[in-house]
Amino acid sequence: MRKEKIAVASSATAGIVLAVALAGMVNWLGFRHYVRGDWTSSKIYSLSDKTKNVLKGIKDDVRVVVLMTPSTPLFAETKELLSRYEAVSPRLKVEFIDPERDPLRTKQLAQEFGVSAANTVVFATGDRKKYVTSDQLADYDYSGMQMGQPPKLKGFKGEEQFTSAILGVVSPKVPKIYFVTGHGERDPDSTGEDGMSQLRELLKRDNLEVSKTTLLSGSVPADCDLLVIAGPKTPLTDVEKSTLSGYLEKGGRALVLLDPVLAKQQRPSGLEEFLKAYGVLVNDDLVIDPARKLPFFDLSAVYVTDFRSHAAVDGLQGLAVLLPVARSVTTVSAPGATSTILLTTSDKGWGETNLDLLVRTGQAEKDAKDTPGPVPLGVVAQSEKDQDKGWRLIVFGNSAFAANAQVANAGNANLGLNAVNWLAKQEQALGIAARSPEQVQLFLSASQMRTIFLLSLVGLPAFAIALGVAVWWRRRR
Repeated sequence: MRKEKIAVASSATAGIVLAVALAGMVNWLGFRHYVRGDWTSSKIYSLSDKTKNVLKGIKDDVRVVVLMTPSTPLFAETKELLSRYEAVSPRLKVEFIDPERDPLRTKQLAQEFGVSAANTVVFATGDRKKYVTSDQLADYDYSGMQMGQPPKLKGFKGEEQFTSAILGVVSPKVPKIYFVTGHGERDPDSTGEDGMSQLRELLKRDNLEVSKTTLLSGSVPADCDLLVIAGPKTPLTDVEKSTLSGYLEKGGRALVLLDPVLAKQQRPSGLEEFLKAYGVLVNDDLVIDPARKLPFFDLSAVYVTDFRSHAAVDGLQGLAVLLPVARSVTTVSAPGATSTILLTTSDKGWGETNLDLLVRTGQAEKDAKDTPGPVPLGVVAQSEKDQDKGWRLIVFGNSAFAANAQVANAGNANLGLNAVNWLAKQEQALGIAARSPEQVQLFLSASQMRTIFLLSLVGLPAFAIALGVAVWWRRRR
């Protein structure tokens, strides 16, 4: 009898040991070899083939530091997506820091990486860094704001932003941007309201180097990847326009920001006629859009949400930009050039041509001489023969949107950065579509809510009591 008990106990022990060993092996194999699924309808966590190819091509370690609290909107999506990145490339090292729980570590990393904005994801390799802030991770629908509704989340852009940031830090070449000086242009070194020091810092965070130059020498620096002409107040000379033309014809890239000519003492930049040869027409007007009038702003402030389909603005769908005091810019036929409108006002807007009356009285009235709506405010143009290595040009009818006083408003910074990245041919990650997050809502009527209340607070406890009484009664008999 005793031997039988020992045999049974030994068999049971062996079975338990084998079961534990089997469970351990299954867990080990599951840890080493696993398949990730994505059950969301929009495949919000599935990586595109472009991203997978980028990750597999990484040769240096990329450090990713996420400075977010778990309560931050899109934190869960960000964490899950970055875990997918880590699974594809062992070169990616992701670290999550909660600023509320670990303020000292947060301060240390903020100083190390030069982070000034909250809720930021930092990508770093060596001395190259790129930043993705929380507002860059999503597209929002602002249509309900005029009725007091908060913006609605339309799309999650995490993959596009993260892949673009990785490409920015692993690329050995740092594009160089030159701001033209000599005509009262906005200064990238100036910290005043009219300066562009904040844009310069944003460009540096995108791994772009910023410097200044003049065209009076008759040449553009050999290492120039992009030339920026931001709000000239006096005309460019024939020598400068000839220099700019020669630069573009050699495959150069330029961002031109031209403000309206309002005061009598102001003079046109001279680029208005020059740009016609490249498929861009800059009108002498002031854009007004009564349908998009904002509180605390006058008629000259244009609030834009209508973007056309182009890689330079595709990432802005769902955002809004604020262009204070803008002129219209549209396309025109030119040999060897192809041009496309980037953004417009609503169909209620127009380009006011009676500028003297507008400046004098502050009033505007649409007539047949005005530019009809929807009014285009920006145009992209490029070489028709060679769209890959040929010249590229973006012209906006406003420079103030990128100045220190306005660049933080709405999507202004995004507009400037997207234009620069497309012109500098940094758009490798553009084309990765935003994913629509699932936002399931359950609406219940008052009677349904009352039924749920009665079932949960009365029905379930009553059922448990009745069951207990039934068991007690059965056992008593």
